[in-house]
Parts: sequence; structure tokens; C-alpha cells
Amino acid sequence: MFRLCRISSCALLLFLAAGAAFAQPQLARWTVDGVERRAILIPPTKPSGTKVPLVFAFHGAGDTAENFASIDLHHAWPQAMVVYMDGLSRGPNQGGAFQTNAAGADNRDLKFFDVVLADLRQRFPIDDARIYATGFSNGAKFVYLLWAARAKSLAAVAPVAGMLAPSLTLAEPKPMIHIGGREDHQNEFQLQVASIELARRLNGATSAGKTCGPACLEYASSKHAPVVTVLHDGGHVYPSNATELIVRFFQAH
Repeated sequence: MFRLCRISSCALLLFLAAGAAFAQPQLARWTVDGVERRAILIPPTKPSGTKVPLVFAFHGAGDTAENFASIDLHHAWPQAMVVYMDGLSRGPNQGGAFQTNAAGADNRDLKFFDVVLADLRQRFPIDDARIYATGFSNGAKFVYLLWAARAKSLAAVAPVAGMLAPSLTLAEPKPMIHIGGREDHQNEFQLQVASIELARRLNGATSAGKTCGPACLEYASSKHAPVVTVLHDGGHVYPSNATELIVRFFQAH
């Protein structure tokens, strides 16, 4: 589990053309189909090189970007820019959620992703070869949707406690780490396993897995798209070691 936190001070993000000099986190806003969308944008605190890795993070249903930022991807990978995306509100005090299939709400969140990515590419030296997506629960389902609908934009994906919607098809191999709990009855574990098996077949990662740590198996890929699974004995949770595992996987791909 992780603590909840809010980002109370959001200074204007700044990139100086003479070098990678970034300011503090900001609450960023975009208008998508006439609707204001928000995200917590956290720039690199230790930028290296001329290009910046970019990580999109999607919270679970009923959560917020501010709360989900407490998983600390930005601290675990200070060389990357991290964007904690905010789902549209489900109602007063109910938090937000993301679409989970390609017909949901006129693709409002796919459009949100497209707008944010295009804007960041214009304003910052984003490394197009190192753009990643991770999410928990409902956010993990959206990560699978991104893989199905926006694979060419992504270097690797990391769903936690989510699965591929039945209406979706994965067509392009992509490195993946999937973290899930055997006692998950909210997003049923067997449905998560089915999504993993689809990913392994697509990625050419069908050989026996090699142990890579506690509850961790790595399946080598004939298509340069390995699949790593971390299947723990817990339920519908974001494990305390998930961020470290995700960042390590992204850095390797």
C-alpha cells in the first residue's frame, strides 16, 4: 500500500533552450473536446542527456492524480518526466476514471493522451523512443487500451491489477511487466492471467519463464518484447515494491 498525498505547490514548468533546467511540479490543464482535463506534471530533477524519458501514469477508478502521485515514480526515476493523468470525475467526491475500450465516451481519454503527448513533444525534448505507460486497476485497463490503440507511441507498458477489455485486440509486440494479486476479486486474477497469455503469444514470449525475483518470472521474447510477471499472493493492491520494479523495467526498455 502507499500513503496518500497532495501536491500543494505547483510552480510553472520551464524549459530553457540553453539546457535542461526544469522548475517544480505543476498542475497542468488542457481542453479536450471542450472539456478541461488535468494532470500533475513532474519534470526531471536530475536530467541527463539531451532527451527526456516520459512516463504516463493512470490512477484507479475513484482516485485522483494528486493521490496517485504518492506512488513516487518521479522520485524513483528522477531523470524522467512523469505525468500523473487525472480521470474525469464520476460525480461529487467520487474521484475520476478512464475509458477501458475504444468505444468509451467518444474516446475521451485516448484523445486526452494524444493532446498531452503532442503538447509535451512541442514544449520539451521528449525522447520518442522512451515513452511509457503504467496504471493501477481502471488505469491498468486503460494502459492495455493504449497498447491496443496507440502502440506506436509507447516503448513499454506496466499494468498493475488490470486486464485487457474483451473488445480489444493487441496487434503490435511491446515489452510489458504485469503486476497482479492471486486473491484479486475486483479485477479477477484469472482474467488478468488471460491478458498476460495474450501478450506472451503476441510478443513471442512463450518459452518457460526465468525467475527474476520474489513472485517474478521473465519470459524472453523472439520479437525483442519480453514479458515480466509479478504475481503475488495479495488482493487488489498496488504493492509497495511495484514502483521500483516498473521503473527498472522501463529503464531497461
